[in-house]
Amino acid sequence: MNQRLLCFLFALTSLIGQSFAQNRQVSGRVTSASTGNAIGGVSVAVVGTSVATQTDAEGSYTLSVPTNSTISFSSVGFEAQRIPVDGRTVINVVLTDGTEALDEVVITGYARIQKKTFAGASSSVRMEDFSRQTVGSLDAALQAAAPGVSVVGQSGQPGTNAIVRIRGNGSINGGNAPLYILDGMEISAADFASMNSSDFASVDILKDAVSSAIYGSRGANGVIVLTSKKGSQGPIKFNYRSQFGFSNLPKDRLITMNSSQKIDYEMQRGNPYGWSDEEADSLRNVNFRWTDALLQKGKTQEHSIEAAGGGENSTYFGSLSYFDQDGVVKTTGLKRYTARVNLDGKKGSWRFGLNVSGGFSKMNRTVEGDTYTNTPLNAARWSNPYETDKIPGTDLWNQDRGGGPGNLISGQPNGAMELALDYNWRNQIKGLGTSYVEFHFPFLDGLYARTNWGIDYTQNENAIFNDPRTSGAQARNGSLQRNMDRNFRYTGTTSLNYSGKFEDHEITAGIFAEVVKNDYRRFGFTGYGFTNGFNNETGITAGSGTNTNYIPSVFGDGNQAGLLSYFAMANYGYKDKYYLNLVGRRDGSSRFGINRRYANFGSIGATWSISDEEFIKQVPVISNLQLRASYGSNGNAGDAEYPLPLFGRITYAGVSGWSPSEAGNPDLTWEISKTTNVGVNFGLWQNRIFGSVDVYNRETSNLFYNIPVDPASSGFTTILGNSGTMTNSGVEVDLSVDVIRNNDLKWTIGGNFTYNKNRIKSLPQDSLVQGITILAEGHALNSYFLVNYAGVNPENGNAQYYDLDGNIVEGTAYNASYKVIQGTSDAPYFGGVFTSFSYKGFDFAAQASFFIGRKLFNNDMVNLTHPQYYWDNLSVDMLNEWQNPGDITNVPRPGTSGGNAFQQETTRYLENANFWRLRNVTIGYNLPASVLDKAKIRSLRVFVQGQNWLTATKYKNYDPELVTNGAHSGAVYPTMVQTTFGVNIGF
Repeated sequence: MNQRLLCFLFALTSLIGQSFAQNRQVSGRVTSASTGNAIGGVSVAVVGTSVATQTDAEGSYTLSVPTNSTISFSSVGFEAQRIPVDGRTVINVVLTDGTEALDEVVITGYARIQKKTFAGASSSVRMEDFSRQTVGSLDAALQAAAPGVSVVGQSGQPGTNAIVRIRGNGSINGGNAPLYILDGMEISAADFASMNSSDFASVDILKDAVSSAIYGSRGANGVIVLTSKKGSQGPIKFNYRSQFGFSNLPKDRLITMNSSQKIDYEMQRGNPYGWSDEEADSLRNVNFRWTDALLQKGKTQEHSIEAAGGGENSTYFGSLSYFDQDGVVKTTGLKRYTARVNLDGKKGSWRFGLNVSGGFSKMNRTVEGDTYTNTPLNAARWSNPYETDKIPGTDLWNQDRGGGPGNLISGQPNGAMELALDYNWRNQIKGLGTSYVEFHFPFLDGLYARTNWGIDYTQNENAIFNDPRTSGAQARNGSLQRNMDRNFRYTGTTSLNYSGKFEDHEITAGIFAEVVKNDYRRFGFTGYGFTNGFNNETGITAGSGTNTNYIPSVFGDGNQAGLLSYFAMANYGYKDKYYLNLVGRRDGSSRFGINRRYANFGSIGATWSISDEEFIKQVPVISNLQLRASYGSNGNAGDAEYPLPLFGRITYAGVSGWSPSEAGNPDLTWEISKTTNVGVNFGLWQNRIFGSVDVYNRETSNLFYNIPVDPASSGFTTILGNSGTMTNSGVEVDLSVDVIRNNDLKWTIGGNFTYNKNRIKSLPQDSLVQGITILAEGHALNSYFLVNYAGVNPENGNAQYYDLDGNIVEGTAYNASYKVIQGTSDAPYFGGVFTSFSYKGFDFAAQASFFIGRKLFNNDMVNLTHPQYYWDNLSVDMLNEWQNPGDITNVPRPGTSGGNAFQQETTRYLENANFWRLRNVTIGYNLPASVLDKAKIRSLRVFVQGQNWLTATKYKNYDPELVTNGAHSGAVYPTMVQTTFGVNIGF
């Protein structure tokens, strides 16, 4: 879209807004007490309603409000104020520099609530910190941003969403991801690759029951509420943002052998390839770096333009963005295009709004998270260093030289060849639209009705192609898997709300009715026989009865689900010191049988503003002190369809038919989480030191669990039911200190810390072993279950282990019954620290994250230290194998005779995965207005920012953060170390 078309779009929306009739208004200007300068971007909201705006660059605002309402003014770095209107039409406000989180607005998705009046445990993410980071999926930017929120990556592939947990895991089979709400609509984290994070104005994280109980059956795992940017009154303003940068591979702590080391090791193991002395000497000097053939320096560029403005009765905001990021693995990357238009208007007692956004993204991916030899990410380590990707001096792939087509001499697939010839991509189309109509009743100030409706449409198109020349693809001359899925969700919420203040009493209340409907469909096929040179559908050979090798496979499925809810919320305040929050909700879900379809949820919370008591006002050191307490319940409905048995397609003797694929359970119902929370907000010495402390206990009952049943009755060995209890209890601390705070210089340091203790309280089957993990009462989810490794017997080189009594036994006496619970992959201690510094036009900010008490099973190390895998490359640790009696080493002799069989399910491969990471660093400079005025530019900022520049850990791999099913299972795409340079221009 060119600039002319963009200008036309915003001019059109402005004309539409100007058509609304004038209404009674309050206007004014907001300035800083310390400098007297105007403050732009201040949140101006009518307490207890959704009516809000922001000040423009000159600090001016205009807002239509009821006569007896109260307006809140809040901005980062200033103490918020609440001012009664009392019939005035002009209210100028002076904000005092101070805390950035003591009295701000909390957005729950259904209402804006002053934090002073709110008993819930919530965190608001600073948008300037959030928008600094150049990420393909915006949830990755939440790491270390708030206490109680654990964010770890599951892949470094551009656009892949992170694993986010709020106050731990609360379910075994029902899902633990939080609920994401954008402008009142539920969205999925998997769709963030097609959304522009710069479009968001606020991110609020709701953690306890009084915060999230209003979402009832969807809020058990916490709620992350995002709101998009709005326009502001005044002339149209444009902002352009651009970034360019590069990314590199992080440090690899799992070192493999070079050519000389590997040849010497092979000779020690009997020269399996039969190298002559001349061949061996030649190969020792090759030292080919497979990482150079498979990996690259990635590049990133981002461009976005925003426009905002409005008149007395309408405001508008629009944006366009382009994001292009190459991954550190060749051929991988993300391209994204997004557009957004937000309109808000008013006429008399009516309010209108429309938010529309669209996005398109293309992710080029590579296979990861497995241990297959044809995965390029595995080949980077497993391929021998004396072999090359191409025949030296040619452009021909090195293959079929003893190992077969597509293979190296070792029989290992040529990973570089597969990465270049195969492809794996996903195209996503994302559309979001929300609209609202609001009517303020003229006969009673503070009473209004609102209806909000929105749609969320996601369409994914996927393709995975295996070239017929690559290893393992020759049997059917290659394959192409294509599939398409789409998900359509609509949400409608209608409410009647009231907000009023009578002498010492303040009441905000609302009753709501809501419907959510979701429709999902998927279909696809896998075709074979690429013999005509094409690598798309044109290349597929049609299968037949006489050519069965090329008969394609097809698949498809879908589901529908609906949720009907009625709920109410009420907040009561007395003398601006005592507050009570109440929420009640009843949900009915199609996911459950008719007998268990409805459930009730609710919460109660109370807040005492102690610092407003006369006896505390006499203590000058205390600027703010609030005590909060809450208790309530939420639900978790999971993702599958449970009431009736599910059937799937089956073929027997060439005949297609139906077969039960999942047993139904009409008595299945919600998992129920009940949370108790006690918290304190505090500010000291004029809020130079401020923060909060929360203590919580969350208990989840009616866990979704596969309960064993007699297969003779149904053919199934288990049926999904409700049984078991799990708890999460912990402490959250958030602290900030303004070390220096004056007109030109400000320095702030702070951080957050979380301790979360996860425990399975009861199960129908205690100590259920699942590979290397165990579900056991009294222990955490994702607990490891392994035999303790005791090293190597220096006399004979045999591996040694501990039995259950702590005695050392040799491999001849190894028994899997010696397994004991070892720890968990979920860190019980985590958090972050930050600092920000500004002097006149210069600014500096840095943020680090940490995870403590975390263990990971290093499956990459298993494959690189297995003594029978010596045909391929190995870890340098294998150079320390036991050789002679008296050798002191941790690596057993390679033979299996004498009971020295290789055992991998031991603590030999369980490693300390604690880490500290310098998550983000930003250095910027804002050019002074005296320079910009000459060029007629409103603002200009240049900056450089880095991500993941430094990681401190003892874990032997690229990244201690990335996990797959609780353990590194091989082929994990490393996190990128990134540096970008950027500019922000306002005009």
